[in-house]
Amino acid sequence: MRRSKMLDRQFHISRREKFLEFLKDGQAGIFFAGSTKMMAGDEEYPFSVNRNFFYLTGCEEPDTVYLAYRQKGAGKEVLFIRRPDPRLERYEGPRPGKAEAGQKYGIAEVCFLDELSGRLAELISCGGVGTLLFDQEEGTWQDMAEPVRQTADRLKKDWPRLAVENAAPWFARMRRVKQPEEIAAHRIACRTTVEAVRYMMAHTRPEMTEGQMEAYFDFIVKSRGCGHAFATVAATGKNACILHYSANRDKIKEGDLVLVDLGASWEYYCADVSRTFPANGKFTPRQRLLYEIVLAGLTAALEAAKPGQRKDELQLISKRVMADELVKAGILSAPEEIEKYYLHGSGHFIGLYTHDVGEDPENLLQKNMMFTLEPGLYFPEEGIGIRIEDTLLVTEDGCEVLTADIPKTVEEIEAFMQS
Repeated sequence: MRRSKMLDRQFHISRREKFLEFLKDGQAGIFFAGSTKMMAGDEEYPFSVNRNFFYLTGCEEPDTVYLAYRQKGAGKEVLFIRRPDPRLERYEGPRPGKAEAGQKYGIAEVCFLDELSGRLAELISCGGVGTLLFDQEEGTWQDMAEPVRQTADRLKKDWPRLAVENAAPWFARMRRVKQPEEIAAHRIACRTTVEAVRYMMAHTRPEMTEGQMEAYFDFIVKSRGCGHAFATVAATGKNACILHYSANRDKIKEGDLVLVDLGASWEYYCADVSRTFPANGKFTPRQRLLYEIVLAGLTAALEAAKPGQRKDELQLISKRVMADELVKAGILSAPEEIEKYYLHGSGHFIGLYTHDVGEDPENLLQKNMMFTLEPGLYFPEEGIGIRIEDTLLVTEDGCEVLTADIPKTVEEIEAFMQS
């Protein structure tokens, strides 16, 4: 991934300083970058670094470990890297040595990965560390990624009195409210997404395939040096009623609505947008009616989004507005029947992951939080699925729609498509 100048070394140093302040005497945190995974034969999946590890270090190298601990009031940190391997580097390129890694990431002590076990044994056996914090984002202990669980199990076996705790809630609290550098990275991802979606819409025509439409989005994203926040949904007709549809190979038919759910990323910070539009540039009366009901739900939630607002209530607002409009249109006989057509939540926090950490029913929005709103209605019997989503930044007294420049009203979409 191309690196920007926004998340510099000092940003990650500041995050580590916060974590060291959080640690109590006798506690240590150990965090893993992750390892590459084999796909088939000798081909590997593209490496994707653990985001909490990246948040603390800025390092994107696999097989790297960060250790932080507090003893006698003093906070200390060590980065463990893989030993140099000239043969492997011929295939993967050079990796930084101790001195270079220390300078690059601002960590004074750098050791080799095979020294990690000895350092942990030394810290635990001398009584200096009695609690280890791991990154357990997964639902259960058994779900924890390797080698995290292996390391924890081995240490618990060797030192039964060692306490093992979860650092993920700390990361969730820290990452919910964005720093200026993070917001700047999000803005790049959102600007690229806006440009890419407009380019894709301008080239969408009946008789092309969903994958051909997707390729126009990909071209802009890659041309701007961005990554993809997640696998693109490019769905036409009834495919739009499959929430995580990603085959993207069917032909777009005359009269179809197209639903796209996609986003670029910069420095791993994500954008997430959904748009629904007619492939031929003109809504039918039925499509227009349903589309404007979803848009009304989104607009109502956007108007209510501000600091102090419970985030989960925004979904209730959009659902209530859509249900009332569906009853007025004679599509529903009672508001509660909307459950048949509204199949998902109306938004999520966004950050280093598209569906980012920090979700909690009690969450009140705060300035510089970032999240999405995405109400939708799905009518598979009619081959109509509609979802409209934007990426939002909470401001002093409301929210800023970072993806507002993608056509969204019926009039804007038709004018843009027909131009």
